[in-house]
Amino acid sequence: MRRRILFAAASAAAIAGAWAAKKQPAVAAVSAAHKPPTIEDAQRAYHSGQFGRSLALFETLAAQNNAEAAECAGFMLLMGETMYGLQVRRDVERAKVLLVEAASAGRAGAGFLLNMVERTD
Repeated sequence: MRRRILFAAASAAAIAGAWAAKKQPAVAAVSAAHKPPTIEDAQRAYHSGQFGRSLALFETLAAQNNAEAAECAGFMLLMGETMYGLQVRRDVERAKVLLVEAASAGRAGAGFLLNMVERTD
């Protein structure tokens, strides 16, 4: 059990580090009604602690076949309350669907997370 927790924490740190590398400086907020959401909008919400909003944006982008967004949303759903408090509820089944989409599009991190989920079920 302890190994699983450490493994999950290491995975979370690696993915969070990748997101942090792409972090953009804050830009004036523009209403979502004026422009479609971008991966940068979702990442900005994530880094400002708006995890529920970030997940919603990632899922919207994932529905538009954005593999990176699907990977991020899957990760957030996999970690759930443990990492994001009450803003994101853990949903392993939804996470699997998103991670399969991302892995099918070539996202190696999604494949890694799927492997981790399958080995711990």
